[in-house]
Amino acid sequence: MSRLLRYTIEGEDRFLSISLEFTPQRVGPQEIHLPIWRPGRYQAQYFAKNIAGITSSRGLIRKSGLSTWTLTIDSLDPVVLSYRYFADQPDAGGCVSQSDLLYINFIACLILPDRGENRPCEVNISLPFSIPPAIPTPAISIPPAISTLPGYRVNACSLTTYGSGFRAKSYRELVDSPFIAAPEIFSYSWKSHGVQFFIEGVGPQQHFSKRLLQAYERFVDFQIGYMEGFPGKKYHFLHWICPKPFYHGVEHTASTMMVMGPEDRDSYDDLIGLASHELFHVWNVATIRPKELLPYDYTRAVIFDTGWVIEGITTYLGDWFLWASGVVTADEYVGMLLGNLKLHFERDGESKQSLVESSIDLWLDGYGQALPGKRVSIYFKGALVALALDLMIRQKFNHQRSLRDVLLAMKAEFKKGYTRTDFYALVENVYEAPLSDFWRIWVEGNEPLGKRIGELMVFVGLSFKESPMQLEIQNAALLASFALANSQKQNI
Repeated sequence: MSRLLRYTIEGEDRFLSISLEFTPQRVGPQEIHLPIWRPGRYQAQYFAKNIAGITSSRGLIRKSGLSTWTLTIDSLDPVVLSYRYFADQPDAGGCVSQSDLLYINFIACLILPDRGENRPCEVNISLPFSIPPAIPTPAISIPPAISTLPGYRVNACSLTTYGSGFRAKSYRELVDSPFIAAPEIFSYSWKSHGVQFFIEGVGPQQHFSKRLLQAYERFVDFQIGYMEGFPGKKYHFLHWICPKPFYHGVEHTASTMMVMGPEDRDSYDDLIGLASHELFHVWNVATIRPKELLPYDYTRAVIFDTGWVIEGITTYLGDWFLWASGVVTADEYVGMLLGNLKLHFERDGESKQSLVESSIDLWLDGYGQALPGKRVSIYFKGALVALALDLMIRQKFNHQRSLRDVLLAMKAEFKKGYTRTDFYALVENVYEAPLSDFWRIWVEGNEPLGKRIGELMVFVGLSFKESPMQLEIQNAALLASFALANSQKQNI
């Protein structure tokens, strides 16, 4: 009996026409689900609002929940379910179908039978535009470090190509692999540490400059060395440089999708920052994950209180990697660090909630404006906590240990996930001392932290003042040591 889920998607103007063919595993009522949330955004989004109704080739199907339908199965013969999905959500987690672009996050639009997350999948896609004649590879002068000349293609996705579409080992793999197609997509590839990387993008070619390609190569190489290996064999940086002002990225196991706009601005600084952040999520959440997220349950809100570990550490290190890999200067990094500090202290430094509470309340409030003075950002206060931990570890061990030791220990020890208590214990093991007061004040409390972080930054030659907010280099030699990973492990 086949377990294959076979999807067909046809792009139309602002809609996707979708069908699912599968063989039932038993007779009787069968629940059909559409995910209510997606990894990387920990709030209920209820994508089912974009579906008016579903029809069945055999048996009655009716709506039975907010994102659930019940299909009555009377035999084990294949059944086809058909529906139209409204595809006009132009961000890094949505779907867009228009005359010159087809962009799909499969998790937002593909239904599945109950408990079908591990069933193999095929997806065949018809584009809403005709494919133009082949475009010759442009004659671009590429420096020696670039290993593969840029060219053009029609679509980009991390899945295995099969016929007119793709194959996935499971529904989980399929919905973790965004797809984008356009009449022409910039494409560039190189290898780092034996891993194949791709930069693929829709938009004006000037955004995909030699400078950008070299920056990506640098921080990719550094991150893999920092984490002592990469968990996959290939990785795709997918870009859509869109007409409207935008800044959004979403992490996936084998790719990231980034939407940036408008088309007529210099996107370099934003792209390197966003891409470095999203790449590190390959380790920090796609591989090393809170226990509550193992495995992902897309049918319900999955409450966990360690969102600040996922997003805070990644926000802090994403910028630090750019400096440590030589993509940005010390002055530029200090400016980036000051920007993150301002986003915390000037926006929600007086907020009432702790990081623990705000991690939970993302599911309640979403990512927009919450009740004034209520929530802190798991990104920016989380980054403040990560910075403090890194500085404390470095100071105690004179840079012979750092936050890197925490991440490598997480990689080794948290293969079955972790809780907040597990994370506390692991950090204390690296630090070789209890940190109860630190957790109580920085993570579980809500008191102002400006004076405390200022005192810690003196160790790396930085001077921090809150009013007016300033961050200055007082000792360049001390700061230079901060750009190095701990010297015990210099295979970077």
